[in-house]
Amino acid sequence: MLIFRWRRLFLFLGDVALFYAALWLALTARRFTIVPLDFYLQHVKVFSVFLPVWTAVFYVMGFYDLRRINRLVNLINISLISFVINLAAASAVFYAFYLQLGLTPKTNLLLTVVFLHVLATLWRRVWTRVVLSKILVQKVAFLGTNPLIEEIKRDLPVTPHLGFTVVPLPEMGKVNSSDGYWRPNGRCCVDLASKVDVLVVDAEEAERNPAVGGLMMSTAVMEEIPIITHLDFYEDLYGKIPPDSAAKPSWLLSNVLHKSNQFYAVFKRGLDVFGAVVGLVLTLPLTLTAYMAIKIEGGLRTPVFFVQKRVGHLGRRFIIWKFRTMVVGASKAGPLYKEERGDSRITKLGKFLRGTRLDEIPQLWNVLKGDMSLVGPRPEWTREVRILESSVPHYHLRHLIKPGVTGWAQINYHATSSQEESVEKLHYDLYYVKNMSLALDLGIVLRTFRRIFQKDSVMAARAAMPS
Repeated sequence: MLIFRWRRLFLFLGDVALFYAALWLALTARRFTIVPLDFYLQHVKVFSVFLPVWTAVFYVMGFYDLRRINRLVNLINISLISFVINLAAASAVFYAFYLQLGLTPKTNLLLTVVFLHVLATLWRRVWTRVVLSKILVQKVAFLGTNPLIEEIKRDLPVTPHLGFTVVPLPEMGKVNSSDGYWRPNGRCCVDLASKVDVLVVDAEEAERNPAVGGLMMSTAVMEEIPIITHLDFYEDLYGKIPPDSAAKPSWLLSNVLHKSNQFYAVFKRGLDVFGAVVGLVLTLPLTLTAYMAIKIEGGLRTPVFFVQKRVGHLGRRFIIWKFRTMVVGASKAGPLYKEERGDSRITKLGKFLRGTRLDEIPQLWNVLKGDMSLVGPRPEWTREVRILESSVPHYHLRHLIKPGVTGWAQINYHATSSQEESVEKLHYDLYYVKNMSLALDLGIVLRTFRRIFQKDSVMAARAAMPS
């Protein structure tokens, strides 16, 4: 929603301005004088080619994630890694197409990237610490109360970088209790807009008390104050959906059931086939190398592939393929087994394959067959699903769509080994079930490149830290 997305939009627009400011600073520093306008515009024309590349790197590395960039250590780490990637990408493109671009600016390129990342880092520090939390902070009032609303109320005061502050609802005027329905029939208080910027409503409670809820909402409508349900506010704030809320028939009917987008489905399948074919061809050398390495480590009789029955779309069973990373018979340890550091079941080569996610390459075959998609909830072992479906509320909802090689839960949460963690992971899976789109799929694929290099232990520690 706009009340959330304008934050990232302003960060992006700031990056665009800083990009051209960094270029001007680089040219000025190189010549030790103010550069002529025509000279600057000549470089602007060429350097603008790389703006989308640098913006994409910022997105993949989490430079637009307010919760990540709020911590100074995270911000510096992201900036340093982004600097290396951007410099390498820009250098490669410049020297690959220098004849077409007409420039090979070694020093100017380096200085521009340096200035850009310094300015972008400072910009984010100012944005989270000053602009959002003090200048553009939005006052949020809650109409109704329930456990989710109370959770949000507890979180917002300790996360000022998100740009919201909780305010009480203003005192209402006289309420006509005979009004049994909602209508914009008056104002409940004087100048509500000066006290509240966003009204978050528990729709069910408003239905139970239509006179009070209707009067407050009608006032908000007439004063052009955004109104959002507490479920949508929670979803946009945290990027996940509570499974208990998704169990309600009204939520299912509105957001999932009978919701069809044939163009998206056909296009997504086409992208899956194309991506799987390209991926299998490009990774063929890695596949052959892994095949020979597994045989050398374990012997000629050692099976190269690990196959296991997983639960897929609408509960259908299928066989998933992965490179073997454990000793034969390791799955006998049972479902929801928590892997410890130094797990003796994992081979030395398997540790490397897991760390680099190369063991997932054979799943592209599952994508090509149609058992899986490139993006979707991760398919779980049938034995684990039996346990989770009997203990995790509405776990089966994640099977409404095809499982994926990567997904929203994978880039936002760590691997699970308990029922409690599976509940939290389901929050994210349901978010994707409701909001899946080509734009979201592209964002997940891009952010997966960052997730490849993140250990689950780091993700788990980050999830346990306060925002």
